[in-house]
Amino acid sequence: MMRKIIYPVLAILMIFIVKLDCNAQNVSELEKKIARLQGEIKTSQNLLSQTSKNKETTVQEVELLQAQIKKRDDLIAMYNKQLDALNKSTKAYNNDIKKLQNELQKSRQEYADLLVLSYRNRSNINNLLFIFSSEDFNQAIRRMRYIQQFKELLKHKMEEIDKTKDDIKRRIEKNDADKKDIEKLKASQQRERDKLNEDKKALNKKVSDLKKKEKDIKKDIARKQKETDALQAKVKKIIEDEMSRRKADATVDTRLSANFESNKGKLPWPVKNGVVIKKYGNNPHPTQPKVVVKNNGIDISTDHGAEALSVFDGVVATVFNTGSTNVVLIQHGLYFTLYANLDKVYVKAGDKVKTGQKLGMIHTGATDNVTTLHFEVWKEKNNINPEPWMK
Repeated sequence: MMRKIIYPVLAILMIFIVKLDCNAQNVSELEKKIARLQGEIKTSQNLLSQTSKNKETTVQEVELLQAQIKKRDDLIAMYNKQLDALNKSTKAYNNDIKKLQNELQKSRQEYADLLVLSYRNRSNINNLLFIFSSEDFNQAIRRMRYIQQFKELLKHKMEEIDKTKDDIKRRIEKNDADKKDIEKLKASQQRERDKLNEDKKALNKKVSDLKKKEKDIKKDIARKQKETDALQAKVKKIIEDEMSRRKADATVDTRLSANFESNKGKLPWPVKNGVVIKKYGNNPHPTQPKVVVKNNGIDISTDHGAEALSVFDGVVATVFNTGSTNVVLIQHGLYFTLYANLDKVYVKAGDKVKTGQKLGMIHTGATDNVTTLHFEVWKEKNNINPEPWMK
């Protein structure tokens, strides 16, 4: 009898708790993503304020502004997801509250019926008569157990009623808090939309300014592409030579390779603060609609005076100069990481480096006032997209 009465309410409470936990996890994950995007937008705003000292608009400034617009779009999308999650939770839990309230009403009626029954058999004499009137010893034992179970049932039923009342109260309070959060999120989302529109207006103006320099920009694109091709060819040759030498000496650290590979998605970023302004692969040029620029890694805009940081333990394979800046190539077994556009370099070939170790100061452009690290990841002779490797 007790099981039949208690189990329906317990089942509803368990569903209620599971839903609450899952929704809390979803909202918590969204909050983390929102906080990360807000931090990245703040970083890009600080970087844009540094470039605003320029008298003339530069391509790098436009790329940074485009990156900020993308982050704002992502942030607005996250706000939408969080609003959906909160709206769904309030609706779902309102339904659960109604179910719990119905069960509470049933439990109260059942408790009242039990009290009536208890009142009719309230006397210890009646209980003794009930036991001693048994036909045999086994029946007397069963009646004793029945009386004890009846008392336990009353106790459990009262505890169940109190717990259901508490759960309903907590859910109502949580729903009220969620409704306030929804209003705050809507306000934040609108503020972000307003800022996004301002960014887009600023971008249109800067792109318009750069169109007046179309010839110079095309020359700059050709020059940079030539430098990129030369850098890739040189790095590929260095890696080939290094791998051949190490394989001949049987000194390739397979354990380090495995450790590097197992940390995919967990590697730290090669700068303390920064925004990716140019992704891996083919990137449409910000001002030339028909021009696609290939990138063998990612370009990260960062603070003036920022330093490049090693993303994993390894050995410096080489340090070389491109003619204007320096490049550091670090070997992690069969994997390599490349840090380009450095002014000062703090390491040399053969040095062992640790995760987070400073490798050199990142170059700041004299004309554009932008500090950008070019970062690549290679697996033997093939470069790969670095972003999936970073946390």
